Amino acid sequence: MDQLNQLPCPVLVTDRMGKILAANIDLLAIVGGSAEQWQQKSMDKLFPLASRIFLQTHVWPMLLRQESVRELYLHLNDSNNQRIPMMMNCQMGQFEGADSYYWVFFVALQRSLFEAELLQARGDAQRMAASLAQSHKELKELHSQLSQRTHMVETANIELTELSQTDPLTGMANRRALAIAITHWQSQVTDGAHASLLLVDVDHFKAVNDQYGHDEGDCVLTALARQLQASMRVSDLAVRYGGEEFALWLPFADHTGAECTAQRVHDHVREVKVAGNSITVSIGVATSSDARSPELLQQLIKHSDEAVYQAKASGRNRTVHFE
Repeated sequence: MDQLNQLPCPVLVTDRMGKILAANIDLLAIVGGSAEQWQQKSMDKLFPLASRIFLQTHVWPMLLRQESVRELYLHLNDSNNQRIPMMMNCQMGQFEGADSYYWVFFVALQRSLFEAELLQARGDAQRMAASLAQSHKELKELHSQLSQRTHMVETANIELTELSQTDPLTGMANRRALAIAITHWQSQVTDGAHASLLLVDVDHFKAVNDQYGHDEGDCVLTALARQLQASMRVSDLAVRYGGEEFALWLPFADHTGAECTAQRVHDHVREVKVAGNSITVSIGVATSSDARSPELLQQLIKHSDEAVYQAKASGRNRTVHFE
């Protein structure tokens, strides 16, 4: 523990499951509390939602493959629950005889101060070579490259986050992006705000694949994605929910507003053709005024899915609003 406290930067040690084993005094000065209070707690408690998602979807998978990650940009929550921008390295090592992860953070509030701290950390890290030899190697490479790569790393992290929220076929947002968008909206609205979700299902899509092939089916989905995006408001979000199903998230849209968007969708979908014939879609609409409910997304999906089923059972090519 004394070796960790010698470093002029925040350091965290966790086990392979993300449970906190040790934290040095610089880290505790940011997040508050004592080392004993944090011990065996999940490291997720140190991060805001977006950074926790990034850790789960990218950082941990990379650690399992490579045993280290370098030059990542994220945020820590300080003792006042304010977000502190950080650069982070992580390296597998030994702590009390067991495989553990060493997380080294650098506060990025001021670039010049940040670089000076990293240069100082290089010299101090050399004195920890016996217990952190592999970590020292990674830090030394980081120090020599940081001035040229800091901007590149930030850009790469943004692109990586976008990829994790993007459907590869259509370029639309995906389910993860939908959940993040709704959670963000809920954090900003008051009770009673309306919101709607449209679930859009392509009619007879299996017949398109069977008759014209999956390549043509992919072309139909890509063209439909463009038309859905053309039919929504700037504040809305269109996502590919799965297969031939798409979802439109409409914040602050009541029953009437959702119906208007659904009609625009039908109008735009006529532009998508297969062998000269327009495709059609069945739309299920769900509207809620329970804006702060933790089950909002699940309720909207469940209700709009039931409405889609009714639309298809009623002859397809129509909109049904869940009542």
